[in-house]
Amino acid sequence: MAGMSADEIKKRQEYLRQQRDKLVAMKKKEREKQLLTAEQSDPGRPASARAARQTLQGAKTEEKKPELSEEERKKTEMRRQIANKLKAELMGGN
Repeated sequence: MAGMSADEIKKRQEYLRQQRDKLVAMKKKEREKQLLTAEQSDPGRPASARAARQTLQGAKTEEKKPELSEEERKKTEMRRQIANKLKAELMGGN
């Protein structure tokens, strides 16, 4: 680097940026490919896989949440009740 001119340094920087961008693009494609194959091999993946796919595709996180089934709603409500009961026991009295 000591013997390089300012023009050569700028060319080198640009070349390295291009190489970095190529690597980032290749890694992104590979992650998308892995996610797609994982979704196809196991269609019952959790909701987090959908979130990962949306993030990779640049989807907005403000999108409407998918409707929960009746069973999922009951589970969620039960979890809330248990959490509230535990909180009340811990905060209420020793």
